[in-house]
Amino acid sequence: MEIIEKTKNGLIYYQFKRFNQLNWVEHIFTSRIGWNNENISEKLSKCLDMPKSNRISLRQVHGTDVVLIDSYDEDFNKLSKLEGDGLITDLPNIILSTNHADCVPIYFVDLNKKVIGVAHGGWRGTYGNMTRNMIDKMKGVYNSNAKDILVGIGPSIGPCCYEVGMDLVEMFKNRYPNFSNIFVEKDDKVLLDLWRINYLQARDMGIEVQNIIVSEVCTSCNVDKFHSYRKEGGTKGRMVTAIGLRSGA
Repeated sequence: MEIIEKTKNGLIYYQFKRFNQLNWVEHIFTSRIGWNNENISEKLSKCLDMPKSNRISLRQVHGTDVVLIDSYDEDFNKLSKLEGDGLITDLPNIILSTNHADCVPIYFVDLNKKVIGVAHGGWRGTYGNMTRNMIDKMKGVYNSNAKDILVGIGPSIGPCCYEVGMDLVEMFKNRYPNFSNIFVEKDDKVLLDLWRINYLQARDMGIEVQNIIVSEVCTSCNVDKFHSYRKEGGTKGRMVTAIGLRSGA
């Protein structure tokens, strides 16, 4: 499996094996074990070894807007009140984070320019092609080359569980007519494969196959370890996707 489970001080969290090979990147995907909304910043700070005051999140609106963090002079608390669903930076010691409870967490790393990003991609963000927007921003601001970008698709609701109506089926078919196998038909139901769509969107942007990692871990199937809005009929609990550059990167 491309993603590994780790336990530390009563916390369970997840990381990509491939990302762990980079000695200048720290990243994490939290679970429901040991984490809560009150302790998240402090525990992220300890796990990533970065100041909790340097954690940045956004007011997520299920869109495709990407916020660039390019200065330490910014008021990070103020930035965290901005609306958006993606964050990008090349500055060390800053924690970029997004919140999830079934929606797709997507990590981005430019292996050459040492640029990182993280995005929240529910069905709306996936439909709007958040993956493309993130890569476009990396190319436009940092002159990133697609062949150097590593993409990680983390735990989220999978094609085993994400039943959708025919309205969404038609929307995705019309928007992505060339995307194959993005639906699963089972027991007179149609299920949407958000993992594959984001994978294909990354491929469309020129990301190489070997540089796209799909965790294939379904949050709905694993509510013992993850919060799942769909499976639990609504929940205030969230997992957090976080990434940061180490000092000296």
